[in-house]
Amino acid sequence: MSGLDSIPVVVEGEFNGDARTHNLKPLMLQVEQAIEDLINGGAGTIIDLTAMPFSDRDEEDLRRQLGRGEVAATVNAFGPTLVEETALPGVWLVEHKDAEERRLTLHLEVCRVPAILVVPEEDITEGLESLRDANQTQET
Repeated sequence: MSGLDSIPVVVEGEFNGDARTHNLKPLMLQVEQAIEDLINGGAGTIIDLTAMPFSDRDEEDLRRQLGRGEVAATVNAFGPTLVEETALPGVWLVEHKDAEERRLTLHLEVCRVPAILVVPEEDITEGLESLRDANQTQET
């Protein structure tokens, strides 16, 4: 037993998610750079908000600052994924949830179209084959 064990420690207050981390401004500068990179022919950028200190209040501030765009989509695969365009063209909020609708990740994607909305080539090919099969079995 060290001498530190005899020092009483009292924890006051409780973290309730209302604190700000002060990461919003650096995040917005990162988004600004990502938009500039996209305009200049670069690849899209994904910023994982769940991988950084980012509180509920930060998220509220972020959503307020980004605003809402005209497009929203839900993809149902292994749980819902919510895709929301922000008021900044090319900046998307993408929230992945599990089957019980618990948040897995929250990303900002700076791109023309979020990756989850791009149809894989194999799926298009399968769809064409299904259509051809259906057309061949239909009576004329």
